Amino acid sequence: MMHFAPFAQTAVDFTANDCDGNSHNLFSELNSGKVIVLCWVMPCGACTGPSLTTLNVVNSYSATNPNTVFMYIVDDYANTSCTSLDSWRNHEGLGSAKSFSNASINLADYRAAGMPKVVAIAGGSHTVFYNAINTVDPGDLQTAINSALQIIGVNEQNNLASSLTVSPNPSHGKSELKFTLTENVQVDVTMFNMQGKLVKKVFNGRLTQGANTVDFSTSGIASGTYLLKISSGSKSSYLNLVIGS
Repeated sequence: MMHFAPFAQTAVDFTANDCDGNSHNLFSELNSGKVIVLCWVMPCGACTGPSLTTLNVVNSYSATNPNTVFMYIVDDYANTSCTSLDSWRNHEGLGSAKSFSNASINLADYRAAGMPKVVAIAGGSHTVFYNAINTVDPGDLQTAINSALQIIGVNEQNNLASSLTVSPNPSHGKSELKFTLTENVQVDVTMFNMQGKLVKKVFNGRLTQGANTVDFSTSGIASGTYLLKISSGSKSSYLNLVIGS
């Protein structure tokens, strides 16, 4: 049986120089409204196809959301020099992505390793919207980025809910979701896995302005990290839920 170390429910902060010598602080960049797509590579031949797919999806937002969605290529264990990493990146047509070889950007923070490993993060809550290994589904990644853009491209007054909490987290059979609504609305609560697939329709119904609680079961759902989406019309709020084994 394979055992994994504890992993992040949300992003883990880092401060690291890219291979051009520019310093990046993850949380500062997320707080400023960026969507960051981390792509760990060995680098290797098998990494190329999924990495190119990731870059193509990221670049597709350059016109509609300029200077917002970024791809960072990260050496898996920071044991490849920037010179070698950049040589591979440029040879494989990934030159527009920033590159990093820094151990503070730790793929183990996001559970299972694979090459490449792709994680999309956004928002002031540093939410993980996508987490995949070995292969990348462009539709799923695009859906994840669109969800991320919903919460960062809209200012605070357009967020549906505030004071979001879910407990226990990790969940071992059932959990309680609490949030505060700004108005009386019809609400959908749905759960997605880190590849953007719908896992469970948690709740649908009309709720009142103010504090609300939704109890739900997580029985039968595989252990891992999931994304809870609370939505009404075009407004949405998100948070992560871990389901334990």
